[in-house]
Parts: sequence; structure tokens; C-alpha cells
Amino acid sequence: MKLKKLISIVLLATSVSIVAAGCSETAARKNEYPNANINGIVPWAAGGGTDLVSRTAVIAAEKALGKSIVIVNKPGASGTIGQQYVYDQKADGYDLLFNTGDGTLYPVLGLSDLTYKEFTPIYIFSKIAGVIVVSKDSPYNTIDDLLNAAKSQPDSISLGVGGVGTLPWVASIMLDNLFGATFKSVPFEGDNPLITALLGNQIDATVLSAGSAIQYIKSGDFKGLAVVSNDPVESIPDVPALGAIKPEAQPMLKTTGPWFGVFVKKETPADVVQTLTEAFKKGYEDQQFQAFAKTNGYTPLGLTGDKAWEYINAWQSQQAWLIYDAGKAKESPEKFGIPRPGQ
Repeated sequence: MKLKKLISIVLLATSVSIVAAGCSETAARKNEYPNANINGIVPWAAGGGTDLVSRTAVIAAEKALGKSIVIVNKPGASGTIGQQYVYDQKADGYDLLFNTGDGTLYPVLGLSDLTYKEFTPIYIFSKIAGVIVVSKDSPYNTIDDLLNAAKSQPDSISLGVGGVGTLPWVASIMLDNLFGATFKSVPFEGDNPLITALLGNQIDATVLSAGSAIQYIKSGDFKGLAVVSNDPVESIPDVPALGAIKPEAQPMLKTTGPWFGVFVKKETPADVVQTLTEAFKKGYEDQQFQAFAKTNGYTPLGLTGDKAWEYINAWQSQQAWLIYDAGKAKESPEKFGIPRPGQ
């Protein structure tokens, strides 16, 4: 009888031990990241540069994480709505922000007090240069032809631009500041309306993202005069880099052009940040992403940690002061501790 009782006690203890171990294992699994699908918030409309880069970068990252990254577009108010949405969520790595450099400029433009200082950069994937283009029938065949016309006839050569801080707007300010070429700015909302206007000879020139310009240059509808960068775009090698033609422009061109990255809220645990960084490194290095970048005129960056912050801060400094000096800022960059370039 005593033996039978002893066996019962041993079996009960073993069962309790197994159950406890099982509970511990379940709890551990529950705390592993990620244990659910992840939301990827793009604060711009579907089909734009940020959207396309993000959707391509997550393909291999999802495989590394073993969970889906569900891209959700939350456009509006120059990207501030989507950025605010991610900030309002828990800092647990389940809501990612895919955005551009615009997120560093919101306070200067008076759009929002929220900047990337409240986020942690996981990966800066790539940037894209602008391309100065004219129609195939344009009398301007080189960038010097266009600049000389704008200098000799101020405010008479029409240049299609976007809103304050957009790629064509920034390029127009740079061309004026660097070369004294004063264009008549004609505003449009995005690359597609600019393309339509140039095809219809409603404007003399514009600046398109390389991704938008490539097909029209290759088809012969547009002439590419210069890439607004220190380096040419591989898929349109016959279009020279502005920095190569005009060495005096090289310092300003180092951080010119929109860039694209992924962020999490600043308080996100370090181990989650590390897991995401490793996953998006695979997303960035994946052959499909690199082929996408090459075909569409993107320059791969692959920055994370301190290197990402260095790039973000340098870009913010240049763009914020460019906008302020052009009289288009609501607030001085100095108010937000943004130094002038070179200081």
C-alpha cells in the first residue's frame, strides 16, 4: 500500500512538472517576437515611390520574420496622418512606419510637431535622384542650354514643380541658388500631371524622379539634360550627373533626393529592433529588391543605426535650411536645433 502511494506521489509530481514546463514553454513562445502579423503603415497613396519601395523590401523580410507584414496606406496631410498613427500605437514592433525624408521637415513646414526623433530607424533602403527633362522638340539639348536661357530671361522659362519640399521644387531652388537660373515656377500635384504637362508642351521643363523619367527618356518623348545628383543613374547612362558637369554643386547634391526607410516607435525594445534590423537587412540585400532598385533608378543605401541617423540629420539640415532661406518655412530650423549644413 505504501509503495502504491509513493508511486502515485511520484506520478503526480511528474505530471505537475510536465504541466509547469509546458506552461513555461507556452509563455516563452507567447513572448517571442513576432508572434503575430505586423502592420506596415505607408503614409502616402498606393503606387507611389514609398509604397513601391516598401512593398518590395518586405518580401524577403517577411520570410526572415516568419510572419506577414501587411502594408496599409494611410495618406493625407503630407504624410503626417500615417506618421501620427504609428506614433499613437504601442511601441512593440507590430506597427512599422515606412516613410521618406519628409518626416524630418514637418515642424519647419508647420505641419506637425512630430519628427523622427520619436522613432528609431530600422533601415534606410534607398534614395532616388531627380532628372531634369524637356520635351523631345525642345530647343534645349544640354543643361547649360537651359540654365543660360533661364539666366538671360529670368522668370520666362517655365519649370513644372510640385509643392514645397518636393523633388522638383527643391531642384528649382537649387538651380537658382547655385547658378542664378530663375525659372517661372508652374505648380502641379505629382509626377503624372507634370509628365502630362510636358508632353503637351504646357511647360518648358520639369524635374521628375528617375523612376518616372526613365521610360520617357528611353522612348524618346523626353530629353534628359542632367541627373540631380553627383552620380549618374545606371539605367540612363547617357544622362550626365549634374555634379560631374558642375563641380560647385557637389556639396549640396550629397543629400539631395527623396530617400525611403522603415521606422518603429522609439521605446520599442532593443531585441525587437535587432530582429527587425536583421530581417530588413535580408529584405534589402535580396536579389528582387536590388533588381527593382536598379531597374527603376533608385540608389541603394542600406543604412542602419548611427549611419542611418547621420544620413537623416544631414538631409534634414540641407532641406530645412533650403526651404527656410527660400522663404517657404513656417518656422526657423534653428528653433528645432537643426544646424545649417556644414556647421
